[in-house]
Amino acid sequence: MTSTNFGQRFTRAAAKIPSAFGKNSAPGTTVYGRITNIGEQPKLKFNGAPGEIDADEHGNPIMQLFITLETPNGPRNLNATSRMEQAIGRAMEAAGATSFDVGATLSVTYTGPDPDYEKARLYTAVYTPTARASGGGR
Repeated sequence: MTSTNFGQRFTRAAAKIPSAFGKNSAPGTTVYGRITNIGEQPKLKFNGAPGEIDADEHGNPIMQLFITLETPNGPRNLNATSRMEQAIGRAMEAAGATSFDVGATLSVTYTGPDPDYEKARLYTAVYTPTARASGGGR
């Protein structure tokens, strides 16, 4: 019989930043805060096994944008879907921003399911650039 040390798995799970929106998030749920990190990570497969990564037709991992916000409840990750990216893009246009930067403030609201595709969610967003990005810095 071999022994398995699950300590690393539990430690990684404890250190993982929670998602801003869960599958049970109600329409009207808003997450806001200062952007502390922007990056890409492998996208998890929808209805896949825990930790199963989604792949394209060639077996390459599909990458997904993530945005980490420092919220009043601690750090939260936004795993940006195409509809969330569209909402953020509209918010950037409304703010006159030409770049998406760490240090800016972002507010994202889940408004409800997409009536055209029930598995998709719709969002609205408000983006406030940093003082330097909006022309007010040194």
